[in-house]
Amino acid sequence: MEVQPNSPVNCDNLPQIDTVDLVPVDLNYRKMRLMSWGMAQGVLLILILSPVLASLLGWIEYPSIRFWWIPLCFQALVAGIWFLEEWKGFARRGYAIRERDVTYQTGWMVRNTTTIPYVMIQHSELSQGPVSRWLGINHIKLFTAGGSGNLRIAGIQEDRAQELRAIIEARAGKA
Repeated sequence: MEVQPNSPVNCDNLPQIDTVDLVPVDLNYRKMRLMSWGMAQGVLLILILSPVLASLLGWIEYPSIRFWWIPLCFQALVAGIWFLEEWKGFARRGYAIRERDVTYQTGWMVRNTTTIPYVMIQHSELSQGPVSRWLGINHIKLFTAGGSGNLRIAGIQEDRAQELRAIIEARAGKA
């Protein structure tokens, strides 16, 4: 049995992902993300304040009404951090279609960069919910062998998403 060589790779010669120019996602996706943030904050605010309001109206006996502000402050802190992540992280959100792979980058506090080579892509899918349909954006989902490296590129204009999917499918040999 012949032993295959396993030489070390010089990491200095590898292409750097930081030098790739990313295509930003559509600004309507920011609007969709902020709408989701606002709805979640509204629901949480109602859930936090409903026992206080019910107690003030005399519907229930709320023993610790003087501490109602504690969960409200905690919710405000979480909401602020989440808002900063959405607002500042949007500028970092983008994708790159390169010769051999697809890259998608997100995040401000928690940064995430995913690169999938075309040879790993099993199939792709375009998805669009009611809000994203209203805003004219699509999401491309790339599925890989084993499912551990799946990628979702969110917030691409509808016509551009169709073009990108065709390019990705052609390069992956699935067209």
